Parts: sequence; C-alpha cells; structure tokens
Amino acid sequence: MEEMELITTLRGHLKYKSYMIVFDDVWKIDFWGDVGHALLDNKKSSRIIVTTRHMNVAKFCKSSSPVQVHELETLHPNEAWKLFCRKVFGPSSGGSCPSELRELSQDILAKCGGLPLAIVAVGGLLSTKNRVVSEWKKLFDRLGSMLGSDPHLKDCNRVLSEGYYDLPHHLKSCLLYFGLFPESCKINCARLIRLWIAEGFVRYSKRPTSEQVAEEYLNELVDRSLVQVSERDISGRARICQVHDLMHEIIIRKTEELGFGRVLNGEDLSHCSKTRRITIQRSIDDGALERIKDSKVRSVFLFNVDRLPDSFMNASIANFKLMKVLDLEDAPVDYLPEGVGNLFNLHYLSVKNTKVKIIPKSVGNLLGLEILDLKNSLVRELPVEIRNLKRLRYLMVYQYNYTAGVAEEAAAKLLEGFGSLTNLQKLGIIEADSEALKELMKLRQLRKLCIRPPNGNGEDLCGLIANFENLENLTVLMKSKEEVLDLQSLSNPPQYLQRLYLRGNMKKLPDWIFKLKNVIRLGLNLSGFTQDPIRVLQALPNLLKLTLTGAYNYELFHFEAEAGQMEYVYLPSGEFIEEFIDRILDQIVAK
Repeated sequence: MEEMELITTLRGHLKYKSYMIVFDDVWKIDFWGDVGHALLDNKKSSRIIVTTRHMNVAKFCKSSSPVQVHELETLHPNEAWKLFCRKVFGPSSGGSCPSELRELSQDILAKCGGLPLAIVAVGGLLSTKNRVVSEWKKLFDRLGSMLGSDPHLKDCNRVLSEGYYDLPHHLKSCLLYFGLFPESCKINCARLIRLWIAEGFVRYSKRPTSEQVAEEYLNELVDRSLVQVSERDISGRARICQVHDLMHEIIIRKTEELGFGRVLNGEDLSHCSKTRRITIQRSIDDGALERIKDSKVRSVFLFNVDRLPDSFMNASIANFKLMKVLDLEDAPVDYLPEGVGNLFNLHYLSVKNTKVKIIPKSVGNLLGLEILDLKNSLVRELPVEIRNLKRLRYLMVYQYNYTAGVAEEAAAKLLEGFGSLTNLQKLGIIEADSEALKELMKLRQLRKLCIRPPNGNGEDLCGLIANFENLENLTVLMKSKEEVLDLQSLSNPPQYLQRLYLRGNMKKLPDWIFKLKNVIRLGLNLSGFTQDPIRVLQALPNLLKLTLTGAYNYELFHFEAEAGQMEYVYLPSGEFIEEFIDRILDQIVAK
C-alpha cells in the first residue's frame, strides 16, 4: 500500500475497537511523528506502549502528546537473586542455591548489575554447567571473553553491542574511554570531561564552552542507556558515573581490538606495540615500560597501584614523547622529574592526591598544557614559568585538612605575570595580595574562582568579582572567621553565579546577594552575623541548598511555605542543632 492508503485502512480497522499496540525497542528519535497520526484515539481506553533505550525517543513522544514516561530501574537485589536462582536451578528446586555455590553465585550476579537480560543470559549458561565450584569459578573468570562466542550470551552481547555501533564517531571514542578505568569504577564526571577535552575528543568551543559540549556528550551516552549515573548533584547534573560490568567487558574487547587502549598487567606485552593508551593497575615490574617503549603511547593512567619502581617516572618520560595525558591521581609518587618538561605534547597533568611537593620549572615548556590538577597534593608554590602556559584552562592547587570535623585548606601563592593565562576557566585556591588581585583582573574567562584575599581590602576584591561576567562558582575564604570580609561595595554581581561560599567576619549579608537569581548553592561560614539567614535568603528563587556554619544567636528560624524551592538546610552538629530541631518541631505541632 501507499502510505496514505495504509493510514486510512489502519484508522478504519481501529475505529470501533479497544486496542493495545506495542512498539518494542524503538531507536528512531522522531518515530512518533511518523506513526502517531495513524493511531486513532477513539475514546475507548486504548493504549500504546513504546519501549526504547533512548531517552530522546521518550522525550520526543512526550513533546508530541500527553504520555507517561516510566524509567525502568535495575532489579532489587532480592528480586535479582530470585530470578537468578530460578533460571540456574529451575522452578522445581524452589529457587534454592547450594551453600557451596552461594558466594560465587553472588559474585557472578554482581557482574549482572541487576540487569534482567544479563541475569537471564548468564543464568541460562550456568544451568548447563555441572554444579561444581571449580567449573563455576572458571566460567566467572572467563565471562567477559565468552560474551562474543557462547550462544547463551549471544543475545546479551548483541543488545549491548548495538548501543556502541549505533553511536556517532565522536561518541564512540568517549564510550571507549571507560575501558581505561577499572571494572565497576565510579568515575568523577568532571574528571572524565577534562580528559575527553585533553584527548581532543571534544571540539574547541568558546560559547558554549568545550566543557559544556563535553557534558552534552556525556548526557547523550546516559540518554542512550550506555552510561549509568551513580550520583547527581543538588541541581540534577551527573556527578559520578560508570558503565555496567558486562558493557565494560565489551568496551575492553573493543579498545584492545582497535589499539585504543590496554591494561598493563605484566603479562604478554607483545600486543601493546600499537596501543595508544595504557592503564597500569595494582603493580608493574621495572622492565615493563622498557618493553613497550616503541608503542607510541599517548596516555598513561594508574589505578590501585601500591608501588611504582624508581625508574617509572624517568622511563615514562623517556619512552613516551607523544604523551598527551599523564594521570597520576592517587598514585604513590612524591616528585615530578625535571624531564617532564620534555613532554611537549602534554595536555593533561594530574598529581591529585599524591605527595608531590614541587612542580619543576621545566613545566613552563609545556605550551600545550590545558589541565594542571594539583588538588590535595603538597604543592604550595607554583614556579614563575607557569605563566608561559597560555592554553591552560584548569588549575586547582590546594589541600584540605580536616581537624575536629572542620576543613582547613592550604592555598597557593600567585606569582608575577600570572595574568597572562587568559584562557583559564577554573582557578583555586589562590592566596592573593594586592598585586595578585591586579593580575587576576586579567583573567576575564574565569568561571570558577576560589580565593583567599588580604584582610581589609574590600573595594579591590569587589572590583575583581565584578570583572568576571562569566563567573558561575565563587569561593571567598578569609584566613579565619574573625578576619573582616567586606563585600558591601559590590553593586553588580556576576549574573550567572550559581554557587557562592563565603567565610569571614560579616555582620550582615551584602545587598547584592538578593540579586542572585541563578544561585542554587550558598555556603556561609560567618562570625559576627546577626541576621536570621532563612528570613533573608528564602526569597532567592532558585536556591536549593543552604549551608550554615558558625555561631548564631537566633530565637527562631522562619520558613514560609510559599518562598523559594530550597530543598534542605545544613548546619554543623552540636547543641544548637538539637535546639534548632526542637524549635522546628514545636512550630509544626503548634500549627
């Protein structure tokens, strides 16, 4: 039939019927636009069900007609266990698992991650095996390699692989990057985005920024059900993510097949000659890097490494001249060799959570460096040569020490000529005197700034903040809560500010705070404060989280039901909290 004849026939067939139609596993985003007008709404309680792995398909249907979107959750552990036992041991067994196989069964089930398709596939495979621990252990160890060959896992492999093959080219590289992280690893989304940018997976963009483009890439992988969000921040943005264990197995196979990356585990390294990225997990012997020195490695990662041979750093730098990413986060290293400055192609350097104390002067040779992550290292001073890094977008250097539940941060000093880093997007925590404030004025692209200003320099500080029209995240920390924090003279705060944290001595909140229409998080650690913050701040239209730290002398906090949409207020522990809760309960009972 021609299309219009088919539509007419279908509408005539459905006209007097109560019907249910199911469209299963829809991939085309504008699918509903093609078929919706052919399905007659005859007021007979008919129903249409569309299943899809693409959130954008559901969103399109929702925008075209009033529909309900139900996001399937993974199975609850108890339900997953029942399904597993029923599939492996059969209904006649009552779903009971032999005691000697219980622990191993739990490990195998964990691989399935609550995904019914995976549980049924793996359970079907186990049902054909002898119920012997050694045989099940062998299968567990080979589960990943069996995905592509065993007939019981064929459907599971096909369904998971389809998602990868349907991706556009730029997203395939982004998904394969998850193979460089250990199985079940929960990955910080901000870190992942910075790595994608450093690798060149994200096109350079000023508006929107490259970071915003990369976040769209991540959201698309989430919407395609390829990446799982483990944790979101208060505004709903993905904060921690991971891939399903079986998806991770498929990604690992693909990264090795394409030479995209490889886990260095001390075994046969002959296949590493063409690999572009290596991940070192747990340990590495002295000669491993020497044996792959001609592999043209672009990126090096370390995970869960207890010990590194003394030659590691020098060998890495000598062998991998084309390196773009050197990620030493959480690694047992305490220095960077001077030779790091010879890695002229380096875009990303992280010594986060290490004992590195000094950044060598040769880092000034890394003219392509975009990311320098020194968080929670022992670095306290930056070499003046860092001013040569004109492409630097991200520089974080501080350490938090927690004493009696209170965070005390160690900041770094700004040096002369720092204002030349005009591409900086994120910077902190910086110890800024009057001269440093002048250098900071030149960094007009900043979106995040954490600063410890000099005491009693309110006007210069306000002038600096007003200069950053793109600022989204601002932290101002006096050395102690007793030092005066004067921000009254700031008349035009950055209009895009979403997160604001203040510490110091402040009697009242400055008037400009009430102009922050976009602020979603506000943290106040103030002394000398006399206002009731809830009464003052509840009018902020988008405030979701308010953190109050310090001593306040209020009789009551005042909450108004119609004010704002604040989700919760956090206060430090102590007697005041108990009194606060008692008073709130008294008010509720009274009403």
